[in-house]
Amino acid sequence: MTMNPRLRTLILAIAATVLLLPLIPLLAWSFTTFWRWPAVIPSFDGGYWSKLLTDGGILPALRNSLILSGAVTFLSLALSFFAAKALGTRNFRGKRSIELLLLIPTFVPQIAVVFGMQAVFMKLTLYSNFIGLLTAHLVFYAPYATLLLSAVFENFDVSLEEQSRTLGVGRLKTMLFVTLPAVRPGVIVTGVFCFIGSWSVYLLNNVIGDPRFKTLSGVIFPLVSVGNNSYSTMAVAIIVYILPVLIILILISKALANSPGDIVKKGLL
Repeated sequence: MTMNPRLRTLILAIAATVLLLPLIPLLAWSFTTFWRWPAVIPSFDGGYWSKLLTDGGILPALRNSLILSGAVTFLSLALSFFAAKALGTRNFRGKRSIELLLLIPTFVPQIAVVFGMQAVFMKLTLYSNFIGLLTAHLVFYAPYATLLLSAVFENFDVSLEEQSRTLGVGRLKTMLFVTLPAVRPGVIVTGVFCFIGSWSVYLLNNVIGDPRFKTLSGVIFPLVSVGNNSYSTMAVAIIVYILPVLIILILISKALANSPGDIVKKGLL
């Protein structure tokens, strides 16, 4: 059943208001040096933005975080796709045990897992380098993506693939034009969760990663936690931290608005 366009617009407007309204005071604080009662409008000054962006190492850390989280998201989806399909579409002995094993990184306190990984990664020469840090992220988010995608594949009609192959379509084209369009929304949502999770990691980056490879969380979190920083400095830091996530959410909302049929017709898959 198709949703009424007016109702859909109203729901989107309410969701946007709930999401963006709390950011207005934060945005105002990031451009002010003085805002006290009874002043309704602050005295605006962009000095905090220029100072933090030029002297705080924010831009290199932002680049590093985008590279790391993007790679984690792509590899998590690539590694988990076929495993999730098997878990979601087939029933076999030991299936529940496998799902339970995939939950272990979530059950065990992260600090215990991270410091245990540190000792192992030192022996494997994966300590204090980008490949090791990427691998450490995948330890957490590849199983997470597998569980999420397996739930998506539980609602996938396998007979669609069988009909496609019966008509002479190869396995690759069947996956690209039948399977992927059918599970595309679930894949996108799973990727977003993996990206946000990797984006917010702090302890893992500091323990496993190279100290020279600064991520945004490693720069922002200490900056916000220091009590002698002004509201304006913290507001700028928080906005820089959450802005990429907001942009991604806006982009994927547009992607999810297209139906699978539209995607196939446009040749995007």
